[in-house]
Amino acid sequence: MKYYYNIELFYDGQNYYGWQRQKDFKTIQGTVEAALEIISPTSQKIRTMGSSRTDTGVHSRANICFIQIQEELPADELLEKLNSILPQDIRVMRCARTYSHYKVIYFAEKKQYIYVFKNNESTETSDYFHNIEEKLNIDKMKEAAKVFEGKHDFTNFCYKAAKNSEKVREIFHCEIIENQTFITDNNCTDSYALVIEGSGFLKQMVRIIMGTLINIGLEKKSIEDIKESLATTEFRKTGFIAPGSGLYLNRIDFIRDPFKGLKSKKKKNEANN
Repeated sequence: MKYYYNIELFYDGQNYYGWQRQKDFKTIQGTVEAALEIISPTSQKIRTMGSSRTDTGVHSRANICFIQIQEELPADELLEKLNSILPQDIRVMRCARTYSHYKVIYFAEKKQYIYVFKNNESTETSDYFHNIEEKLNIDKMKEAAKVFEGKHDFTNFCYKAAKNSEKVREIFHCEIIENQTFITDNNCTDSYALVIEGSGFLKQMVRIIMGTLINIGLEKKSIEDIKESLATTEFRKTGFIAPGSGLYLNRIDFIRDPFKGLKSKKKKNEANN
């Protein structure tokens, strides 16, 4: 028998080479699967799928992971066992039984990322925010952020996407805020943040948008440059890939609640009568 669960993961990404399992590097997915092998040693096949494949050094406060094992456990017991085995920088916040066909990628309709940065003259560095020493024109960055809202082809704002892959994404909200309160631990108070919400994001898309906005703030690029890059699929880069340390996956909204739970056959029959 196969049993299916959804879990919500908070993790500190600084010690990991991103979400996706890699043979020779420590990743979030690989670490979770190793814990599941201890919890369910009789499972011949353990399968996991994350709703977002965060990059190296990127943090999460909301990544939902689908799990398949061959051992039936109460959801609260699986949560407790995972947290007892996983390192302290990966925490399971919620767990629920689900269906074999629950698709954590395709059922996600909106994702929110937060990019935390500071603008101090000191050479301050951190695994939790990005500091820019040169003076930024924050007002220009705020204006430029709004240009990304709407449906666009983000060919020039992603890293090595497959040639024939779909690069059109819709950004519902994009703004630069001051004195952000989303991320307050690890000396992240008194900082700025890029808050961006969209239907989905291409590889390193948020970090390249952040790098573009930094170039706007440094007056190395103009708002017109952004508009031209969004209007063409020809090579027209406007930004660099900002460090992963400042990026947080903050929230995911689903068309179907991943924690609604699994109805028993008895309850299903009662609901149909």
